[in-house]
Amino acid sequence: MIKNEHKKHYDITIVGGGLAGRLMLAVIINCGAFDEKKLCWINTDNENFRDVRVSFINYKNFIKMKKNILFNISSKDYSVIDKIELHNTNEKYPLKLHDLNNHGIIIRNDILKKNIKFSEKKVNIYKSKVISTRFDAFKRYLFLNDGTEIKSALVISADGNLSPLRELCKIKYFNNKLDHTIITGYLECKNFENSTAKQIFLKDNFIGLLPLKNEKNLINFVWSVDNKILNTNRIDYHNQIIQMLNKFFFKDKLIFNLPRSKEDKFKRVQTYPINVKFVNKPFKERIILIGDAAHTIHPLAGQGFNLSIEDCFDMVKCLKNAKFVGRDFGTLSLLKTYNNMRKTRKNFITLATTLIFYVFSKKNDQLNDIINFNIEKIEKTSLKDIFKFLAKGY
Repeated sequence: MIKNEHKKHYDITIVGGGLAGRLMLAVIINCGAFDEKKLCWINTDNENFRDVRVSFINYKNFIKMKKNILFNISSKDYSVIDKIELHNTNEKYPLKLHDLNNHGIIIRNDILKKNIKFSEKKVNIYKSKVISTRFDAFKRYLFLNDGTEIKSALVISADGNLSPLRELCKIKYFNNKLDHTIITGYLECKNFENSTAKQIFLKDNFIGLLPLKNEKNLINFVWSVDNKILNTNRIDYHNQIIQMLNKFFFKDKLIFNLPRSKEDKFKRVQTYPINVKFVNKPFKERIILIGDAAHTIHPLAGQGFNLSIEDCFDMVKCLKNAKFVGRDFGTLSLLKTYNNMRKTRKNFITLATTLIFYVFSKKNDQLNDIINFNIEKIEKTSLKDIFKFLAKGY
């Protein structure tokens, strides 16, 4: 590990120690096309923090990761999802999306991060945050808090939703504050199918239920709740969601309880506001945004991390093509090519999840009846393949 070097020169610098940043570096290293000594990783993440939230990785992206990076993950560490059920208030029955191959997998973020592997001994790693940046015709300069100056042909910024680098570079974006807060944690349910994920649309809130194979009877919940409810009521999150779910699934004999695990990580609840951030041009001179820095969406359909995975592989595809023809990694034409590759998919997922959010969050009783009527019709037609397309990624 390198500390407090005054000036260093690299071909590519990756900023961000989260899942997207780590995956970006792993894909670059494991493709074997780049000199690892000319790669730099600025990782200021707290190594002691364990993110026990979960991610859904669609089938296409899971296979891509297994083939292209050191990802020797055990099957006991993830749940294979071959059915997704979409539930609605006063429904006759849910919309069931089956897939013979499977829709994808559900895995805890800390396990996922641990299993995205590469040799850190060969990579130049800095633990100090970026406090300013500038560029010239040939390089992007990053100035770190510890006095280090890093010079790179290209900077790949994977520094998250709030993205300090996006702000430092004054990259424009659209920010839409949704009137919901995300609450996530764990519940216990004995007869919940490990191969089924559920999305429940209730009045004023939505709940995603994601089973964990390696933790007995534990279900991760992702609860999107209207801020008006949070602001007017003091809510015991666990008890409130247990009451709602037990009432909703009474007919299915699903009973939810507090997690009995002795580990504190499964008893904690995390909350965060949800904003949609849309970056039409996620690049400037010699810098490109990926992951949540480039697109933040509502967690409906679980496509946020899938977009990040696709960002990483498409970015490497562009970089390999550039190296093959001897092209500068940081040219605007290359960054525009990458952006054009990502634009359609990113725009579709952002629009689809935001539209679903507004349709279900603003519904009245009449609209709810219409939705239930059409779910009954959709179940009998190929229209439900649209929902499969959204979930599976292609």
